Amino acid sequence: MKRAWVVLGSAGLLLALGCGTQNYDFRIEQTIDKMNYDRRLDENLMPPAKGRLEELGIYLRPPMNLAGPTQTFQMTVVEPGRFDLETSFTEPEAQSLHVIARVDRPKAAAKKGAPQQPEAEVPRGNFDEEVLGLVRNVSGADVAPSQLKEEQKHRNIFRALTLALEAKTIEVHIFDGSKSNIAAERPYKVALIFEYPTERKNAVSPKIGLCLESFAVGDAARRAFAGGDVDEMEEEGESAGPPI
Repeated sequence: MKRAWVVLGSAGLLLALGCGTQNYDFRIEQTIDKMNYDRRLDENLMPPAKGRLEELGIYLRPPMNLAGPTQTFQMTVVEPGRFDLETSFTEPEAQSLHVIARVDRPKAAAKKGAPQQPEAEVPRGNFDEEVLGLVRNVSGADVAPSQLKEEQKHRNIFRALTLALEAKTIEVHIFDGSKSNIAAERPYKVALIFEYPTERKNAVSPKIGLCLESFAVGDAARRAFAGGDVDEMEEEGESAGPPI
Protein backbone atom coordinates (compact mmCIF):
# COMPACT_ATOMS: atom_id res chain seq x y z
CA MET A 1 0.00 0.00 0.00
CA LYS A 2 2.82 2.33 0.93
CA ARG A 3 4.49 1.61 -2.40
CA ALA A 4 1.27 2.46 -4.22
CA TRP A 5 1.13 5.88 -2.53
CA VAL A 6 4.75 6.53 -3.53
CA VAL A 7 3.98 5.66 -7.15
CA LEU A 8 0.89 7.89 -7.17
CA GLY A 9 2.80 10.72 -5.57
CA SER A 10 5.60 10.45 -8.12
CA ALA A 11 3.11 10.42 -11.00
CA GLY A 12 1.40 13.52 -9.62
CA LEU A 13 4.73 15.31 -9.28
CA LEU A 14 5.71 14.47 -12.85
CA LEU A 15 2.32 15.65 -14.11
CA ALA A 16 2.65 18.93 -12.21
CA LEU A 17 6.17 19.42 -13.54
CA GLY A 18 4.96 18.67 -17.06
CA CYS A 19 2.12 21.21 -16.81
CA GLY A 20 4.51 23.78 -15.38
CA THR A 21 6.94 23.24 -18.26
CA GLN A 22 4.12 23.57 -20.81
CA ASN A 23 2.90 26.81 -19.21
CA TYR A 24 6.47 28.18 -19.18
CA ASP A 25 6.99 27.25 -22.83
CA PHE A 26 3.65 28.87 -23.75
CA ARG A 27 4.61 32.11 -21.98
CA ILE A 28 7.97 32.14 -23.75
CA GLU A 29 6.25 31.68 -27.12
CA GLN A 30 3.82 34.50 -26.30
CA THR A 31 6.70 36.80 -25.36
CA ILE A 32 8.58 36.03 -28.58
CA ASP A 33 5.43 36.55 -30.67
CA LYS A 34 4.81 39.90 -28.93
CA MET A 35 8.41 41.01 -29.57
CA ASN A 36 8.16 40.06 -33.25
CA TYR A 37 4.82 41.86 -33.60
CA ASP A 38 6.17 45.00 -31.92
CA ARG A 39 9.11 44.93 -34.33
CA ARG A 40 6.69 44.73 -37.28
CA LEU A 41 4.83 47.76 -35.93
CA ASP A 42 8.04 49.75 -35.59
CA GLU A 43 9.17 48.80 -39.09
CA ASN A 44 5.88 49.80 -40.72
CA LEU A 45 4.40 52.59 -38.59
CA MET A 46 5.39 56.01 -37.35
CA PRO A 47 5.58 56.71 -33.58
CA PRO A 48 2.22 57.51 -31.93
CA ALA A 49 0.86 60.94 -32.78
CA LYS A 50 0.73 63.35 -29.84
CA GLY A 51 -0.90 66.76 -29.40
CA ARG A 52 -4.67 66.92 -29.69
CA LEU A 53 -4.97 63.17 -30.33
CA GLU A 54 -3.28 62.35 -27.04
CA GLU A 55 -5.37 64.99 -25.23
CA LEU A 56 -8.56 63.31 -26.44
CA GLY A 57 -7.32 59.82 -25.60
CA ILE A 58 -6.87 58.58 -29.18
CA TYR A 59 -3.80 56.41 -29.83
CA LEU A 60 -2.79 56.37 -33.50
CA ARG A 61 0.36 55.24 -35.27
CA PRO A 62 0.20 56.38 -38.93
CA PRO A 63 1.78 54.27 -41.68
CA MET A 64 5.50 54.86 -42.22
CA ASN A 65 6.54 58.14 -43.91
CA LEU A 66 3.27 59.93 -43.10
CA ALA A 67 4.22 63.19 -41.37
CA GLY A 68 1.86 65.12 -39.14
CA PRO A 69 -0.46 66.03 -37.70
CA THR A 70 -0.78 69.00 -40.05
CA GLN A 71 -1.90 72.40 -38.82
CA THR A 72 -4.91 72.38 -41.13
CA PHE A 73 -7.16 69.58 -42.34
CA GLN A 74 -5.90 68.57 -45.78
CA MET A 75 -8.84 66.61 -47.14
CA THR A 76 -11.46 69.33 -47.66
CA VAL A 77 -13.09 72.29 -45.93
CA VAL A 78 -14.96 71.39 -42.72
CA GLU A 79 -17.39 73.65 -40.90
CA PRO A 80 -15.87 74.65 -37.52
CA GLY A 81 -17.40 72.89 -34.54
CA ARG A 82 -18.90 70.00 -36.47
CA PHE A 83 -16.28 67.61 -35.09
CA ASP A 84 -13.96 67.60 -32.08
CA LEU A 85 -10.94 66.78 -34.22
CA GLU A 86 -9.98 67.05 -37.88
CA THR A 87 -6.34 66.48 -38.73
CA SER A 88 -4.19 64.95 -41.47
CA PHE A 89 -0.93 63.09 -41.99
CA THR A 90 0.71 63.32 -45.40
CA GLU A 91 3.50 61.99 -47.57
CA PRO A 92 3.61 64.41 -50.54
CA GLU A 93 2.64 62.88 -53.88
CA ALA A 94 2.27 59.48 -52.25
CA GLN A 95 -0.36 58.97 -49.55
CA SER A 96 -2.36 60.66 -46.79
CA LEU A 97 -4.38 59.82 -43.71
CA HIS A 98 -7.23 62.04 -42.52
CA VAL A 99 -8.60 61.66 -39.00
CA ILE A 100 -12.03 62.89 -37.90
CA ALA A 101 -13.36 62.36 -34.38
CA ARG A 102 -16.14 63.13 -31.96
CA VAL A 103 -15.80 62.48 -28.25
CA ASP A 104 -18.78 62.87 -25.92
CA ARG A 105 -16.94 64.36 -22.95
CA PRO A 106 -18.45 65.52 -19.66
CA LYS A 107 -18.79 69.28 -19.49
CA ALA A 108 -16.33 71.10 -17.29
CA ALA A 109 -17.94 72.57 -14.16
CA ALA A 110 -18.35 76.35 -14.22
CA LYS A 111 -16.15 78.27 -11.81
CA LYS A 112 -17.93 79.49 -8.70
CA GLY A 113 -19.40 82.94 -9.22
CA ALA A 114 -18.67 83.01 -12.96
CA PRO A 115 -21.60 84.04 -15.19
CA GLN A 116 -23.11 81.21 -17.17
CA GLN A 117 -22.10 81.40 -20.80
CA PRO A 118 -24.62 80.55 -23.51
CA GLU A 119 -23.61 77.51 -25.53
CA ALA A 120 -23.15 77.92 -29.25
CA GLU A 121 -25.44 75.58 -31.13
CA VAL A 122 -23.43 73.71 -33.75
CA PRO A 123 -25.56 71.35 -35.81
CA ARG A 124 -24.21 67.82 -35.64
CA GLY A 125 -25.84 65.09 -37.64
CA ASN A 126 -25.17 61.37 -37.95
CA PHE A 127 -21.40 60.81 -37.74
CA ASP A 128 -21.23 58.20 -40.51
CA GLU A 129 -23.29 60.34 -42.87
CA GLU A 130 -21.23 63.46 -42.22
CA VAL A 131 -17.93 61.62 -42.73
CA LEU A 132 -19.14 60.05 -45.97
CA GLY A 133 -20.44 63.47 -47.04
CA LEU A 134 -16.85 64.71 -46.95
CA VAL A 135 -15.78 61.68 -49.00
CA ARG A 136 -18.52 62.41 -51.54
CA ASN A 137 -17.31 66.01 -51.86
CA VAL A 138 -13.75 64.89 -52.54
CA SER A 139 -14.38 61.86 -54.76
CA GLY A 140 -17.70 62.57 -56.44
CA ALA A 141 -18.68 58.97 -55.63
CA ASP A 142 -22.17 58.20 -54.35
CA VAL A 143 -21.37 56.56 -51.01
CA ALA A 144 -23.84 55.90 -48.18
CA PRO A 145 -23.65 54.44 -44.64
CA SER A 146 -25.40 51.27 -45.86
CA GLN A 147 -22.25 50.45 -47.86
CA LEU A 148 -20.09 50.23 -44.74
CA LYS A 149 -19.12 46.65 -43.91
CA GLU A 150 -17.92 45.46 -40.50
CA GLU A 151 -14.29 44.41 -40.20
CA GLN A 152 -12.19 43.36 -37.21
CA LYS A 153 -8.58 44.40 -36.79
CA HIS A 154 -7.10 42.73 -33.71
CA ARG A 155 -9.33 43.93 -30.83
CA ASN A 156 -10.85 46.80 -32.87
CA ILE A 157 -14.08 46.64 -34.85
CA PHE A 158 -14.52 49.13 -37.70
CA ARG A 159 -17.12 49.68 -40.38
CA ALA A 160 -15.35 50.23 -43.68
CA LEU A 161 -15.62 50.80 -47.39
CA THR A 162 -13.08 51.13 -50.20
CA LEU A 163 -13.39 53.37 -53.25
CA ALA A 164 -11.18 52.42 -56.20
CA LEU A 165 -11.13 55.57 -58.30
CA GLU A 166 -9.33 56.09 -61.60
CA ALA A 167 -5.99 57.20 -60.16
CA LYS A 168 -6.28 56.66 -56.43
CA THR A 169 -7.96 54.56 -53.78
CA ILE A 170 -9.81 55.90 -50.74
CA GLU A 171 -10.36 53.68 -47.72
CA VAL A 172 -12.76 54.72 -44.94
CA HIS A 173 -12.61 52.98 -41.55
CA ILE A 174 -15.01 54.16 -38.84
CA PHE A 175 -14.67 53.18 -35.19
CA ASP A 176 -17.92 53.57 -33.23
CA GLY A 177 -17.30 53.17 -29.51
CA SER A 178 -21.01 53.38 -28.69
CA LYS A 179 -21.23 49.71 -29.69
CA SER A 180 -18.32 48.63 -27.48
CA ASN A 181 -18.72 46.59 -24.30
CA ILE A 182 -15.93 48.68 -22.74
CA ALA A 183 -17.33 51.78 -21.02
CA ALA A 184 -14.27 53.96 -21.72
CA GLU A 185 -14.63 53.46 -25.49
CA ARG A 186 -18.31 54.40 -25.81
CA PRO A 187 -17.88 58.19 -26.08
CA TYR A 188 -15.65 57.83 -29.17
CA LYS A 189 -16.45 58.01 -32.86
CA VAL A 190 -13.34 58.13 -35.04
CA ALA A 191 -12.96 57.97 -38.82
CA LEU A 192 -9.64 57.07 -40.43
CA ILE A 193 -9.60 57.94 -44.14
CA PHE A 194 -6.63 56.72 -46.20
CA GLU A 195 -5.82 58.01 -49.70
CA TYR A 196 -3.11 56.52 -51.89
CA PRO A 197 -2.30 55.83 -55.57
CA THR A 198 -4.07 52.62 -56.57
CA GLU A 199 -0.82 51.23 -58.02
CA ARG A 200 0.66 51.29 -54.49
CA LYS A 201 -2.11 49.25 -52.88
CA ASN A 202 -0.02 46.11 -52.28
CA ALA A 203 2.68 48.13 -50.55
CA VAL A 204 0.34 50.32 -48.51
CA SER A 205 -2.33 47.83 -47.39
CA PRO A 206 -0.21 45.91 -44.81
CA LYS A 207 0.76 49.19 -43.14
CA ILE A 208 -2.86 50.32 -43.02
CA GLY A 209 -3.79 46.99 -41.44
CA LEU A 210 -1.18 47.43 -38.70
CA CYS A 211 -2.29 51.03 -38.15
CA LEU A 212 -5.87 49.83 -37.55
CA GLU A 213 -4.72 46.97 -35.30
CA SER A 214 -2.68 49.26 -33.03
CA PHE A 215 -5.40 51.94 -32.83
CA ALA A 216 -6.88 52.53 -29.37
CA VAL A 217 -9.11 54.98 -27.52
CA GLY A 218 -9.93 55.77 -23.91
CA ASP A 219 -8.12 53.89 -21.16
CA ALA A 220 -6.40 51.57 -23.65
CA ALA A 221 -4.99 54.62 -25.45
CA ARG A 222 -3.72 56.12 -22.21
CA ARG A 223 -2.00 52.83 -21.34
CA ALA A 224 -0.41 52.74 -24.79
CA PHE A 225 0.86 56.33 -24.52
CA ALA A 226 2.38 55.40 -21.15
CA GLY A 227 4.15 52.40 -22.70
CA GLY A 228 1.72 49.78 -21.37
CA ASP A 229 -0.17 46.97 -23.06
CA VAL A 230 -3.28 47.99 -25.00
CA ASP A 231 -4.79 44.53 -24.51
CA GLU A 232 -5.16 44.85 -20.74
CA MET A 233 -8.94 45.15 -20.85
CA GLU A 234 -10.86 47.22 -18.32
CA GLU A 235 -13.76 45.68 -16.45
CA GLU A 236 -17.21 47.01 -17.24
CA GLY A 237 -17.92 50.21 -15.34
CA GLU A 238 -14.34 50.67 -14.08
CA SER A 239 -13.42 53.40 -16.48
CA ALA A 240 -12.05 56.84 -15.79
CA GLY A 241 -14.06 58.11 -18.75
CA PRO A 242 -12.95 60.43 -21.55
CA PRO A 243 -10.86 63.54 -20.81
CA ILE A 244 -12.73 66.76 -20.04
